[in-house]
Amino acid sequence: MANKVENQTDVMVEAKGKLELFFDKWGNKLLWTLVVVAVVVGAYFIWKSYSDSKKEVKAQNASVALTNAVTVEDFVKVANDYEGTEAANTALYRAGAMYLADGDLENAKTYLNKYENLEGAAGELINANVYGLRGDIAVEQDDLQTAADLFKKAAQASDDQMTYVNFMQKLAIVYASIGDDAKSQQCYKDIIAKYPQMEASYGRYVRE
Repeated sequence: MANKVENQTDVMVEAKGKLELFFDKWGNKLLWTLVVVAVVVGAYFIWKSYSDSKKEVKAQNASVALTNAVTVEDFVKVANDYEGTEAANTALYRAGAMYLADGDLENAKTYLNKYENLEGAAGELINANVYGLRGDIAVEQDDLQTAADLFKKAAQASDDQMTYVNFMQKLAIVYASIGDDAKSQQCYKDIIAKYPQMEASYGRYVRE
């Protein structure tokens, strides 16, 4: 029993000795490593805080610029100067819509195609309108299949009744122009199924 205790003691002494030797040899380097890591981590969080602060200021300035924008050139400037902000994204939509209203299909298409979908109820309405405007461009360019795809996305992008009905009606008209009467009628059926009160307006387009 005594021998066993002595052996355990020897092992502990040996382990302690090795540990002391390890720290004698590497202690300073470990300490400096920890210091460097602490400095790097600290610098990262300082940089991140500064970066987040700059982004917040940029977003605020972008919102002010968007509020003050009036002309298509104003919206283009907001989109370019504050790229990456929600306000710049909204400016892309506004610029595209104004170009389309002026009959400038290429610029309208360019800016609307750069738009990235927003979140939230307000964002969904804009998303739907962007799909719809792109669909209008496709119709003007006689690309009816693309127009159908975009109007379908527009109708599905928002829960707003007026938005849904508007783009489903446009989709029905496009299908009728393509010659697909079955799909055209189905659009009206879908409108009535979702909003029964609309039967008085669209029931006449449905043949049983």
